[in-house]
Amino acid sequence: MNSSYAYILVDLFCLAGPFILSFHKSVAFYKKFKALIVGLLFMCAVYIPWDILFTHWGIWNFNPTYTLTQRWFLLPIEEWLFFIAVPFACVFTFECVRYFKKTAPSKSFARISGTTIAIIAAVLCVYAGVEKLWYTFSATLFCGALLLFHLQRKSEFLGYFLYAWFILLIPFFISNGILTGLHFYEYDLINTSKVDITEAIVRYNNQYNLGVRIWSVPMEDFFYGLAMVLLTLTPYEYFRLKWESKTSQ
Repeated sequence: MNSSYAYILVDLFCLAGPFILSFHKSVAFYKKFKALIVGLLFMCAVYIPWDILFTHWGIWNFNPTYTLTQRWFLLPIEEWLFFIAVPFACVFTFECVRYFKKTAPSKSFARISGTTIAIIAAVLCVYAGVEKLWYTFSATLFCGALLLFHLQRKSEFLGYFLYAWFILLIPFFISNGILTGLHFYEYDLINTSKVDITEAIVRYNNQYNLGVRIWSVPMEDFFYGLAMVLLTLTPYEYFRLKWESKTSQ
């Protein structure tokens, strides 16, 4: 198989199952596609310029061996699809958690979990700012700020989201492991040195991150991914509730 299809296959792997299951009558996620599109557009308005800028600065780059040749604003077309496929799968999982978990996660669970992640993000953000580790700084700052925003607002969906996010960590480390190191499972579980991983679809410049990896996945990706999904959910939940209340009247 042509290696240039590697990235797009990861995207399709993430998207295919959730998309097909979206039409199952139980969760009926397809009925929420309109609100999801708004959420995706809102998130992409932040994340795509961020991605383009960091690619331009050399904070990360895309291995031409494992991507298609077409580039839009420095990004391979698979990277654009990534910002649809991954949030789609994550929001679908969120809706499954909300549907099948009859009792909502307690407010204390959301507050304790969210506050813990926000505190860790704040500590890393301060350290990264001093050391000029721009990926660490931006990912932790944005993640921490977004979590604190929802904690302050006491957003009802936050507990469901955090519960779903901990479930999603398994597929997250598999898919992201492939992107950041094709044979990610061959690396140590925790790498604390600035390991140079060449056999990767997305290659990180270790000058701008902590150099701490779980298998091949930079630790910063945890905060980057969490914030990406939470940013998608923010307008998604607002418009979903607004439009569903109109149809029920």
